[in-house]
Amino acid sequence: MSVANINGSVVSQSAYQQARASVANMPNGNLNTSGVLSAMKQFTSGVNLSTSMAPFTNGGMNLGIHPEMLRRAGSDPEEMVRLKALVIDHVEAMRGSIQSFASQGIEVIAQGARIHEDGTSSGWLITRSPDLRGERRAQFELPEDDRPSWAELMRQHLEAAMREAEENQPSHLEDENSARNWVV
Repeated sequence: MSVANINGSVVSQSAYQQARASVANMPNGNLNTSGVLSAMKQFTSGVNLSTSMAPFTNGGMNLGIHPEMLRRAGSDPEEMVRLKALVIDHVEAMRGSIQSFASQGIEVIAQGARIHEDGTSSGWLITRSPDLRGERRAQFELPEDDRPSWAELMRQHLEAAMREAEENQPSHLEDENSARNWVV
């Protein structure tokens, strides 16, 4: 994947080009945080976009953006390009992870990413698979320069959580229908 570096954030070249073209067509002027959120919505169809940085909230796909990122993007066109490119990359990664897990028979109940004040990212995921009772949850930091591996990283965190939970399970289950939760 070819990448671009915008104000310290590594983004895919395709996200950079989309964001650059979009910002070039925007009228100049300051936008407040809700104006910036509205401008992001064209890249987030089907994604709950908010300023919430809390993990494991809402169903579906969720993207939380730190309010300071929104404030800077509202007054600086280069920061707007940076934020839009980050949003495009995150939404693409979340859509890819759903497809990747589905091909393994794993249902993604909810997932989210958070773009922090400094442009770094973290993510969370809740899944269910037919061969396991309950849900698995994982929370993790997302490497900036290796977005294609995000789905694999999510899978690794879930597998590690599952192994740890199974090691900590008592040798006999009192209720065969009880749900197990995994958290990392």
